Amino acid sequence: MAVAVAISIDLHLRLSSQVSPIWQTLSEYVYGYLSPGSTAAPLFGAMCLALGFGSLALLGGIAKAHRTGYRSVLVLLGVWCAGLFVLALVPVDPEGQARSLAGQIHNYAALTAFLALPAAAWVLTRPGRARCPWEPRRTTIRRLSVASFAAVVIVLGGFVWTLLTGPSQQEITLGLFERLLFAVDLTLLATMVRPLLGNR
Repeated sequence: MAVAVAISIDLHLRLSSQVSPIWQTLSEYVYGYLSPGSTAAPLFGAMCLALGFGSLALLGGIAKAHRTGYRSVLVLLGVWCAGLFVLALVPVDPEGQARSLAGQIHNYAALTAFLALPAAAWVLTRPGRARCPWEPRRTTIRRLSVASFAAVVIVLGGFVWTLLTGPSQQEITLGLFERLLFAVDLTLLATMVRPLLGNR
């Protein structure tokens, strides 16, 4: 997960003049150029893969806890991981171009993944679990889950608005809200991982 954060910071710094962090989404870094003839697509893919494998480690840690009632959490985390792997392999459509099948797959994978993670966190902290290691952080995790859901709704609403009115009428800063969503989800993952590290 730390590798994913480091790569995202690097992309923002090196491509600040090519990709707007306010208006353009994270996925559009694949069309930035780090040097003449060298796109940032492999670096973006590496970021998604790093976050996916880090999330798989969290999934494995929860599975090793041998606690009942976590099956739905594992399924939802698996959906989150699968979505990240799809994002790493299937590029988004270039801005202003017609929607392609690959671009649609990318968009639906992103939406599914970003809904699955807060859902997994919410179920993980369901009240009544005996000796739940996440109980001390239940309020924090649930607040982050709500913030994540809210950011997803705003980003999705922005995409729908852009589709209906056209890019020239874009009024919702999709890039900014998507980066907010990314930051919230990274914080959520870190908060979910912390109890597992404390129990090692």
